[in-house]
Amino acid sequence: MTDCDEAMRHDVLNMNHVFAIPAYGRSPYLESCIVSILNQSQGAPRIVLGTSTPSDDLAALAARHRLTLHVNPERRGIAADWNYVLRLADADYVTIAHQDDVYDSEYLFRLAQVAARHADLILAFSDFSEHTDLGKRAPNINVRVKRWLCGRVFGNAETIESKAQKRRLLQLGNPICCPSVMLHWREIKNFEFSAAFRTNLDWEAWLRLAELPGSFAYLREALVSKGIHPASETTLSIANRARQIEDLAMFRRFWPRPIASLIAAAYSLGYRANRVGTDG
Repeated sequence: MTDCDEAMRHDVLNMNHVFAIPAYGRSPYLESCIVSILNQSQGAPRIVLGTSTPSDDLAALAARHRLTLHVNPERRGIAADWNYVLRLADADYVTIAHQDDVYDSEYLFRLAQVAARHADLILAFSDFSEHTDLGKRAPNINVRVKRWLCGRVFGNAETIESKAQKRRLLQLGNPICCPSVMLHWREIKNFEFSAAFRTNLDWEAWLRLAELPGSFAYLREALVSKGIHPASETTLSIANRARQIEDLAMFRRFWPRPIASLIAAAYSLGYRANRVGTDG
């Protein structure tokens, strides 16, 4: 092993990283998320667990895994919950872990390698898969479109640096899988998610980060599996049309209203694939 390889291995194994979990309500999937984080293959994963909806069940789950449960006294929505756990994260890098999703055992190691290679990193993210209570499901049209959107901008590169490239990545939709994102938190300490959005708060956040100097990195490995079920925030937002409304608002940040409306309408057709058990 060369001195360079040894230095990178040291950086990876000693990465100052936190998984920040904003827990909400009673989730039967939260423990699986926590276990998948604790089962990372490399390093010593750290977890910050926060909630604005404390319960005996959640306290017992935290105690079972020797985690401190931090209680946010204010219930002001998803953005506030995410911002709360971010403020608790005393680390150079942070991943906001969603309670319905599970992480591949190589997630932290592979993202740490990316961070070690790119000192100017703002955020890194990976490909993803999806699962329901019935198990893993085949990539549907939404997953395939997100992969295409990433491929059209990244090509064979691991990173993109220019503001134009980063905006281009986001102008036809949000291909960045939110729970796969690792933020270079030390570099964006005053960053917050916007309370003006409920379902597209991540997309809006990535757009603001795209304006900053630094690179976005994309790993083509599916290192996160998103849970799709009737009570998931994604499913609920599609059912009550909140997603469609916020999609139009975001597309208008890139396109004139007629074009934005056409793109948003095309996306609304694809949301049928989010129904549990649908593979198309």
